[in-house]
Amino acid sequence: MAKRFMSYLNNYEVEMKEKGKAEEVEKSASAFFENLMHPSLLPGEQVICQAENTLRFAPYSDRKQGISGNLFVTNFKVTFVTADKSSYAYKETKQRQRNKLIEDNDIPLTCIDTIYQVLSGGKKRALAYGQTVSSTSKYLEIHCKDFRIHVFGFKFVAKDQNKRATNSIVHHSCPTRDDLLFAYEFGLNGKFKENSQRNQFYEQQGWAKELKRLNGEGRWRVADVNLKYHLSTSLPEYFVVPMQLTNADLQKAAGQYIEKHLPTWCYTYKNGASLVRMSQLLPESDFKACEEKMLSAIKQSSGGTVDVEVMDLTQLCPSLMEIRASGQRLMSLCMTDSTKEFYSFDSSWLSRLDSTQWLQHVATCLKVAANATDIILNKTQSVALKEETGYDLSCVISCLVQILLDPEYRTQKGFASLVQREWVVMGHPFQRRSRLVQGADSEQCPLFLMFLDCVWQLLQQFPSRLAMTETYLTSLWDTQQLGVTDTFLFDSAWHRQRFFREGGKLPEVSLPSAWDWHLQFSEEDILLFNNPLYSLFNSYDLENVIASAKGSLKRAGKSASTISYARSLTEFHGDCEGRKDLFKRPNSDVLLPVSTTAARLQLWSQCYLRWCVPAQILGGGRPAGYLQQCLLVEEVICLDHKLKILQEQKKQRERGRDQFPRPQSGLVFSLEAQSQLNSCHLTSSFPFPAEVTAQTQHKLISGPLSLYLHDSLVEYEFANSED
Repeated sequence: MAKRFMSYLNNYEVEMKEKGKAEEVEKSASAFFENLMHPSLLPGEQVICQAENTLRFAPYSDRKQGISGNLFVTNFKVTFVTADKSSYAYKETKQRQRNKLIEDNDIPLTCIDTIYQVLSGGKKRALAYGQTVSSTSKYLEIHCKDFRIHVFGFKFVAKDQNKRATNSIVHHSCPTRDDLLFAYEFGLNGKFKENSQRNQFYEQQGWAKELKRLNGEGRWRVADVNLKYHLSTSLPEYFVVPMQLTNADLQKAAGQYIEKHLPTWCYTYKNGASLVRMSQLLPESDFKACEEKMLSAIKQSSGGTVDVEVMDLTQLCPSLMEIRASGQRLMSLCMTDSTKEFYSFDSSWLSRLDSTQWLQHVATCLKVAANATDIILNKTQSVALKEETGYDLSCVISCLVQILLDPEYRTQKGFASLVQREWVVMGHPFQRRSRLVQGADSEQCPLFLMFLDCVWQLLQQFPSRLAMTETYLTSLWDTQQLGVTDTFLFDSAWHRQRFFREGGKLPEVSLPSAWDWHLQFSEEDILLFNNPLYSLFNSYDLENVIASAKGSLKRAGKSASTISYARSLTEFHGDCEGRKDLFKRPNSDVLLPVSTTAARLQLWSQCYLRWCVPAQILGGGRPAGYLQQCLLVEEVICLDHKLKILQEQKKQRERGRDQFPRPQSGLVFSLEAQSQLNSCHLTSSFPFPAEVTAQTQHKLISGPLSLYLHDSLVEYEFANSED
């Protein structure tokens, strides 16, 4: 009996140990899945509410296919988390451009444009910011400023969570004050490195450096009349004015201009002609002599021989109201959620696009900028851009003129500096124009998007003259919608300073700069910003490379026609000696003439149609051309590298190949990135995910990029090269 009892105790002890292990495993598994179903949070980010068992519908599935998960609303974003990873975009696909701040299923609150509630009866209504919603939602449609639509279903969500989630999104997507934006908490809790470009023109040295670069010293000066913003809150503390104007002159004249926005210098061309921007005089002002004195001072600073050409942008350009209405029509056209709706638009696409007037407005801005450029370049006449406020359309035109005139602003660093100076520091009201906080609807206007579209049109017309790609421009537009950088968050330099430290009452806040791309993207993703044709145009003299290659091949006893790159050139372009103009650089750095007719402009499909699944081109579109351009640059680098080795070996054979390391192209599709190409899928929306899910594979399936590289010339050359 005692033995049986002891055996029972031993068995019971073993059973309890196994049960304890099982419970431990169960707890670990439960903790794992609980963590899996919780969103990742940024510093200062807090969860406001969640709705369990929410459905996220697949795009263009007519709300018949979706993913089940939890919907979270934080003080930064609306995020959807699911454990069903197989329902995400191809799990073997390593998506390009993975943003470090947001996931694919995240919606920054500042990116939300309109919220639609669909009730159980099918009635659909737009919800106003700050509105209290008492009814439960069957579906919630979130239309975003990046032209994306997110649809969530609440059929299996508890009623209290349903209402709470809907109200939280409505109330937090557009707060009443800017200190209620997530950026404030993010700035308090985050630690960010200082960015030199951010403070470049908030300080006097930045303006002085730019004046020196453009040989404007002695004719223009950096004014400090607005220190501590005593003169105007729409202007920065430092700005450039004609040398003849004293601070007393500026103080006397400021009161005659709208918002005291004095005429300020933008740019001086090498012929001495300058570009200036100014606001209009107040309607009640009869001080016409004030404006004449200002224009006379600008004339003297520009050489004193030709009168200043005043271009009234309120007469030459579309109004803010027209641009806002045009942008809304463009969003309605490009943002569809069902295949039926898409094809109903598709049958009359061109007429609908024409009715938006968007491309016409882009063409008008380009035309005005081209005319101003022509006046400065060919007439040696200074131009004053005049508009009501001096910080809206003048930002667009002044930047376009400087891009056309100066190659420095076509580099990524120069372009960032230009936007920082002409838009951010000079007081474009980003917060009001983007409607980051509640305000009048008339204040909202996609003016910055129109500017980026104009730059994109220049990139299409001069594909080798701008250092950035369309991905850079699209990413810049997306960055504006994030609402966490100090670059695009404020209405002016004064507004920025007040936000960071309002009279010492608030703790000091520090926000990152939009120009610090490493905050959002990896090194590989940033390579997508580099234009291969610009690299080819500026780093290599193709005429000399081709001629040198033919000479070296002849001396080596080889025929150029047996080399694939030379064969391609001779087959399609004839003898290279007779086609030197094919590789000849233009005589001028100025980008003229610019085609400004709407008939020659194109729709920026990467920005406007990247989320539109039926509009995708499988294995094609501009990304396919971008890939081939990258490969072309790799071929040129490889060829140039081999030529240098051959030339050096002839001079000094004892020096080995290690003396000539192969230069890197700095492009995403290159030898150094080759090992990662197999995991990518190419669509016309690349590098942005095209919503390829398990539910939409039948609508959009594309092959990996490795198919494009298989047996390609560059891969073959690299794999078999002894260098």
